[in-house]
Amino acid sequence: MAGHGRRRPVPERRRRAARALGLRSLLARRSDRAVLIVQGGPRDPGLYGAVAGEVGSWRGAVGIGSLCETTGGLPHSYEQAVSALHVRRQSQPPYGTAVYEELGLYRILARGNDARDVTFFVREWLGPLLDYDATHGTDLVHTLTRYFDHGGNYDETARALAVHRSTLRYRLQRIREVSGRRLDDVDSRFNLQVATRIWKVSGPAVEGNAHSDSLPGG
Repeated sequence: MAGHGRRRPVPERRRRAARALGLRSLLARRSDRAVLIVQGGPRDPGLYGAVAGEVGSWRGAVGIGSLCETTGGLPHSYEQAVSALHVRRQSQPPYGTAVYEELGLYRILARGNDARDVTFFVREWLGPLLDYDATHGTDLVHTLTRYFDHGGNYDETARALAVHRSTLRYRLQRIREVSGRRLDDVDSRFNLQVATRIWKVSGPAVEGNAHSDSLPGG
């Protein structure tokens, strides 16, 4: 089930987009959302791209719930799609596709209608690093994220970042200094890892992302 969030949905265009991808679908409207019940599982950006092409704008979002074995599972899948849509709208950029089954930690942390608590948590633990990266053009948050992704293994992290082990050691030292956090403290390490997971899942802003109302090339 996919919900495409725009203020004025154009349902028939969503139906045509699904048909263009070879997806059999049923269409409904809920408030400001168009709801597609499709056969199969669109797990790539294809549906979003097809809908954007029909509508003529990239300023929209698609949330996808889990696969239903029976019609009784449709309400639950719809709720999942709405949750995924909410996460996508809170992300940077807020346009694109979010699949509920791929949200990981964000399934738990962003269930409500307000993600401010999650944002505050990330700022509390990563704020100084994020600000430092923005000011100095560094990648300390990304480095810390990869460090946790590889279980704190220096050699694997250095290879993943394509840097020398001594460079990684220097960056981790800067992370400690800038953040004021100790990576060997259990509580600090846990909260930092959770914060980097949220930062990773929520889609940090990337320079060059298109935010234009019109499609490339008109």
